[in-house]
Amino acid sequence: MRHVIILPDLGQTTNEATIRQFLKKPGDNVSRGESILAVSTDKVEMEVESFANGYLRHWLVEEGALTSAMSPVAIITDTADEAYAETGEEEMSTPEPPKVESAAKAPVLSGTSGPVTAAPAARALAKERGIDLSNVQGTGPDGLITKADVLRFAEGSENSSESSTSADNRALAAMAATTIASKRDVPHFYATVDVSMSRAATFRSQWNHQHPDLHATYNDVLVLCAARSLRDSPRLNVSYNNGNYRQHKAADVFLVVSREPAMVLAPLGNPSATPFDVFLKDIRRATQMSAASQAEPLLAISNLGMFGVKQFSAIIPPGCTSALAIGTVREQPVLQNGTLENELVCSLTLSADHRVVDGVAAARFLERIQFHLNSPS
Repeated sequence: MRHVIILPDLGQTTNEATIRQFLKKPGDNVSRGESILAVSTDKVEMEVESFANGYLRHWLVEEGALTSAMSPVAIITDTADEAYAETGEEEMSTPEPPKVESAAKAPVLSGTSGPVTAAPAARALAKERGIDLSNVQGTGPDGLITKADVLRFAEGSENSSESSTSADNRALAAMAATTIASKRDVPHFYATVDVSMSRAATFRSQWNHQHPDLHATYNDVLVLCAARSLRDSPRLNVSYNNGNYRQHKAADVFLVVSREPAMVLAPLGNPSATPFDVFLKDIRRATQMSAASQAEPLLAISNLGMFGVKQFSAIIPPGCTSALAIGTVREQPVLQNGTLENELVCSLTLSADHRVVDGVAAARFLERIQFHLNSPS
């Protein structure tokens, strides 16, 4: 039997990933739950697992390619020599692959374990309504989940979802109150620069080649360089409260992480003081909310580059002095010594509290980020 492996749902932060590395080659035996493929986005690294036992027969993607979530990536067959169709189209009996939890997606309730079978119309409806098919009881032949089964499940869940909807509304209301208070009480001003990513890209490529089990993203490099810049810019590391100022020593930062229904702040303690490999592990734990932190960050960092957003301005969270907004890393024509060349650039916008930070301090902070991007190791 042929099984089509699909790139899982990547969560709310992105719908595309780069095929980083094949962990299996055609002809290899694979077991259910075994990782066969490593992928990366601007914020997370993850591995795709096989949902079936069998033999990897054919890759439907290429290493380095950008692939959309829910796209076919590989074909597995039960035996090593059976005939199969080299196409990525799913058959109706293809099991639903388990979703991979990304660092930027909140946990979901799990249903029954094991593969499920569903008609294409049922899959489409379940995806549209955000329903986990493993929780739906199929009434079709051999337990096949039909569109009617999905509709029945959705109707039966309406009452039980009212309480969760109420909780979601409370979370959204709290976020709204927080942002309104911030924009009302904090005198924001903004400074934007385009930084060169060429040397950082070279460092990242070399690091990933030498450390296949601990890959770095552009976001990782930018967060580290921002923390180092904060360490070099004590003016931005001052807290303000009712006319009182307090200088902070540790260059702690907040990471703005996507959670449903509202954004959350994940503290990351003084990343500039740790080696790069330790920093990568720390930032993974911070974004996954798997470890407590005693950090008192004054700088929040938000990245929308994975959505192709070129530039944006972030709202300063309560208690912070500034917020750094990171856009997408992109190629842009740049005039170099009279010659027009393509260069990797990224737009950074700093939102700063004018009660604490002036324009010169903001400009120097952004200038130091470029300095550290030119020597990120």
